[in-house]
Parts: sequence; C-alpha cells; structure tokens
Amino acid sequence: MSFFSLKFLIFFLLVLLMLHKARSAERQQIILLVASFVFYGFWDWRLLSLLIVVSLVVWQAAKYAVESKRALLAGVTIPLLSLGVCKYLGFFYDSFIALLGLSASGTLQIILPLGISFYTFLAISYLLDVYHGKIPAEKSWLTVMLYISFFPTVTSGPITKARDLVGQFKVVKPIMRDNLTVGLQIFVLGCLKKFVLADNVGVFVDDVYNAPLAFDSATVWLAVLGYSLQLYFDFAGYSDMAIGIARAMGFKLSENFNMPYLAKNISEFWKRWHISLSAWLQEYLYIALGGSRCSQWKVYRNLMLTMSICGLWHGAAWNVVLWGILHGLILCGHRVYKNTLGQQINMPAPLKVFLTSMTVSFCWVFFRSPSMTCTVEIFYRLFVWDNFGVQQMFVYAWLALFLLLAVGVYSARFNDWQGLVPIMDITQPQGFFVLCLEIFFLLGLMYTGSNPFVYAAF
Repeated sequence: MSFFSLKFLIFFLLVLLMLHKARSAERQQIILLVASFVFYGFWDWRLLSLLIVVSLVVWQAAKYAVESKRALLAGVTIPLLSLGVCKYLGFFYDSFIALLGLSASGTLQIILPLGISFYTFLAISYLLDVYHGKIPAEKSWLTVMLYISFFPTVTSGPITKARDLVGQFKVVKPIMRDNLTVGLQIFVLGCLKKFVLADNVGVFVDDVYNAPLAFDSATVWLAVLGYSLQLYFDFAGYSDMAIGIARAMGFKLSENFNMPYLAKNISEFWKRWHISLSAWLQEYLYIALGGSRCSQWKVYRNLMLTMSICGLWHGAAWNVVLWGILHGLILCGHRVYKNTLGQQINMPAPLKVFLTSMTVSFCWVFFRSPSMTCTVEIFYRLFVWDNFGVQQMFVYAWLALFLLLAVGVYSARFNDWQGLVPIMDITQPQGFFVLCLEIFFLLGLMYTGSNPFVYAAF
C-alpha cells in the first residue's frame, strides 16, 4: 500500500478517526498495531508472521538480557539469522557456485520480506538499549511489537531508536489541528521530492544507465549527477512522508537528511546522509568495535568493517559491497589527510563542498550500475570525452527542481529559516497559498509511471 494512493488515504483517515475516539494509550497502541499489521499484510500476509516472530523473540529476550548473555545472544541472532537467510543466502550461494565454476540447477528462490533490513535494526536497537541500561525492558509485548512494526517506518525507516519512540507510545496522543497541518506540509513536501523530482530525473538516469555508450559524455555526466539527486530526493521524500504521517498522529520521528550535498568532507556527509542509519551504525557497530578510542590501524579497521557492512546492508550484490568498501577507504583517507596535510592546507568551503559532492557522486555509480561492465562504460564516457551536447534530457525534472527551490526559499523565509522543513501557518493566506502552490506543482509535474521507492528494496 503506497503512501500516495487512495487506499492509503482511506486507511489513514480511519486510523485517525479511531485514534481520536480512543481515550487511553493502551487502546491507541492496539489500534496502531492492528493498523500496522494491515498495512504490512497488504503487501504479503504470509511474511507478516516473520515480523511477529522477530518481535516476540526480541521482547522475550530483552527481559533476561541483562542477567543472561544467552538471552542477549539469542535475541540478536534470530533477527540477524532471518535477515541472512532471506536476503543473503541466495547471493552467497550464487557467488560460491560462480567462484567454483559450477553450473547451478537454479537460483535459490527465497522471498525477500518487505523492510526486513529496517525492522531487523529496530529489533536489535531495542534489545541493545535494554542491555546497556538506556531503557527498561518492556513488560508488554504490545509496545515492543508496535515499535518494530509501526507502519510509517516499518518498510523504509527512519530507523528510530527505541529510547526515542517507545516512550511516545505510552502517552495518549490526541489528534490535534497543529499536528495535522504540520504533518500535511511535511508529507506534501515529501511527495514533491519523490514523485516530481526523483521520478522525473529517474527516467533520464535509467535511459543512460541502460546503455551508457549510446550517449555522449555530457549526457553521462548529467546522468551521474542526476542519480545523486534522484537517490536523495527519493529517500528524503519517503522519509518526509513517513515523518509527516507520524506527526499527524502526534508522533515525532527523527530527521533523516540534513542537506548532505553541502557537506565539506566525507565524514560530515555521513552525519547528514541517512542520519538514522549512520547513527545506528556508529553506536551499535563502530563504537562497539572500539571506535576511535584505540590505535590508528584499529580505527581504520573499524571504519572499513562498518562501511563494508553498510554496503552489504544496502543490497545483496557485489557492486553495493564495493560501494561500501570505497566509502570506508575514503573515510580512512580523510582521517589521514585531516591528521597531516589538513592542518596545513586550508581550502575554501565551496571547494570542499564541490570535492565531497563529486566524490560521493562517483561512488554512486557503483551503487547504481547493474554490472561492472556498465560501471566501466560510465567512467569511460565520463573521462574519455566524446562529442558534445545533451541527449534525452528530461527537462521537466529540472524545471520542477527550480520551482520547488523557489517555494522552499519563500516559505523558509517566512519561517525565519528555522528547521530543515519549511512549515507555515496554512490558516493564514500566505501559508495556504504556498501549500496550494506545492499541490499544484505535485499534480501538474508528477511522474505517473511506475517507479517504486529505491530503498523499499532494502
């Protein structure tokens, strides 16, 4: 059930109505849990059982994790094992067969449950927060299961930590006009990012990546930069939609993006890009390995392991693993530079931003390419200049980009530049005009073809 559909609108209005009628936090939790099951089950009811089993295992393990290492190990192993079997068993099986040069009778046919990478991290987050004493173990399975299956975040995040969200479920959330108006504005902004910007740019990017050698160098350069924008607007758009839906119900989710392409170095980029994942990896993996409080070579080892796992988390494919390894190497290189030449060379901020964004864009080529052959062809066109001009340019996407930028600057100006999302009082003429303008752009410029959310595959 897509967030941007008539079915979801009817579903969400019914949820809001029932939450408004509920007079206790427990009843609201029951309503939200049933709604989350319906939302997830709409994709495939068969896979709902795995989500329930993982939630119950983690809930039970957390009650004994502090006293029993076995309970902690079981609570972490079972979610990871389910993720490994569903997402990576076929990948490693095919890789092993190819390495030995054997002919396989067929690829393992294992269904990938929707959002399993996200709700696995949510489950582990809750368990480790309990183990480290950051939150108490929940007596009620209802709260834990709701945290893991909460329908705005279950399929593609943000990966909100248990200590930030569980407490919100225990307080009655009245449906308030302020939350509805703010949530609506955030949701509409997310729709603009996804359906106008990301999807229109995606048509152009797909054409080029399907046959790089058929296009001239300038077109390929635009496609590489365009994919950086497509991926950002696609996932930031989904995050805004999820945050807006939760906010309309009274729940506050953490921001997931903070203008990442304005980062001045690769380390800052990862503090701005997919913030919830970066924070999860930093807290539960990088710091657990020793972080930066150890010898230099161990710091580099920790960075490489963390980013390699980050790449593998993003997809069961070697090109994505290579993308993670590249980011690990770049982070290590930045650390060496910062400790040596960085103290002597003071580059201007615009140059730092340019170099960082170009480095990230080049790395996205490995992330996006369907094969290493395509990757080689892309880089060949980038650096071996052939002809001049732009072919197959999808101009509507760039037009929409400038229109959205103008609306964002206008609304942010009246918001005194507070916050990343321009929120206005839509009961006033100016705010209502801006909202209507955004909806006009959305309906007039949105891409109407099939183009699912990129991160839904993870």
